[in-house]
Amino acid sequence: MKIHIQPSRLEGALCVPPSKSMGHRALICAGLTQGSSTILGLGHSKDMEATIQCLEALGASFKKEKDTWHVVGCDPRSLNRPAQLKCNESGSTLRFLLPVACLSKETITLYGKGRLMERPMKIYQDLFEAQGLRYSQTNEAIKAQGPLQPGNFTLPGNVSSQFISGLLFALPLMEEESTLHIQGKLESKSYIDLTLDTLEKANIKITPIENGYSIEGHQTYAPTTYHVEKDYSQLAFFAVYAALKAPLSFIELDPDSKQGDKAILKILEKAGASIEWKERTLTIKPSHLHEQVIDLADCPDLGPILCVLAAYCPEQTKIIHAGRLRIKESDRIQAMENELKKWGVDIQSDEDTITINGKRNYKKEEIITMEGHNDHRIVMACTIFGLLALSPSCISGAEAIEKSYPTFFEDIKQLKGKVELV
Repeated sequence: MKIHIQPSRLEGALCVPPSKSMGHRALICAGLTQGSSTILGLGHSKDMEATIQCLEALGASFKKEKDTWHVVGCDPRSLNRPAQLKCNESGSTLRFLLPVACLSKETITLYGKGRLMERPMKIYQDLFEAQGLRYSQTNEAIKAQGPLQPGNFTLPGNVSSQFISGLLFALPLMEEESTLHIQGKLESKSYIDLTLDTLEKANIKITPIENGYSIEGHQTYAPTTYHVEKDYSQLAFFAVYAALKAPLSFIELDPDSKQGDKAILKILEKAGASIEWKERTLTIKPSHLHEQVIDLADCPDLGPILCVLAAYCPEQTKIIHAGRLRIKESDRIQAMENELKKWGVDIQSDEDTITINGKRNYKKEEIITMEGHNDHRIVMACTIFGLLALSPSCISGAEAIEKSYPTFFEDIKQLKGKVELV
């Protein structure tokens, strides 16, 4: 899919999609319940579909009525047949559900598409091998066989928090107590907090200890109702536009959300933008923004759109602790560097840092064609750059937005943005 973008002045109010991070967690907790749970406001994306299909493969059932999902949970320990879990391109689905599925003694095969099986999984490989369990990986799938046993687990704090969350979902269902120790500084702690908050709603007890967590065994996920918040991660794309170009309002947001990507508001405020709350409505107004040092350690998904922010902020912006962007759906550092250089952006990077010397305007005589890199966040970041530019552009491979935000271009049109399918 190719999208043509005209420079546009957006205006109005927008209700952004539900949080993908919270949606995965609600689905898993509901899917492990001994009984029926309800999920409100889940929304739709390919990543949500992947998690639902994988939980169905483990024995859970899902029924949708309008905006409400009714979920009857399963016990993966009682699985009595080999299972195939199709994770598509969802890293959350793969890393959250691998230890959960391997509570069973059956062979579990987890399939992935795109770059999913290229993303680091050695944490789980080492864990399985330490317990003498089967684990093998190819470019298409992981094949593993449990049952995983309780014990003392140690994980480095600078790996993806998804490994920690995956174990936190699985360990309460084991027969005995386990401990999970974190070595070094825990990055992306906000994502762990989301997991703990969702587990607490399901009456799962996790006790913080020094440098880790103690997890009681033989617990049961309790039925409950989950309300999925609107997504600050998706809000970030429009928030950066509003901070640079024209005021926008965002409705139905939780101002007290624990989502890590809510950090976008502090970053924009520090840059000089106006941030105003009125109950559950947020309004962001533009200003002459200035440079800063941005730390991505706890909010790596903001990386691509923050490259756009930096490109339009005069003087030098440094984005540090960005290394994990290189192992996402694409190498997001290299992807943004490639696409922004087409506009003449002064952007350089090393393994962990992005340095951008920005300016207020970008204009080209020819129509710039940007590539989507099969990555939804690259497509959305490049779209916002194109809307802010002073000359038209195109994005090829724009269908990648289906992964997390299928209505992205419709929402831009709702705000009077000029984007058209070529």
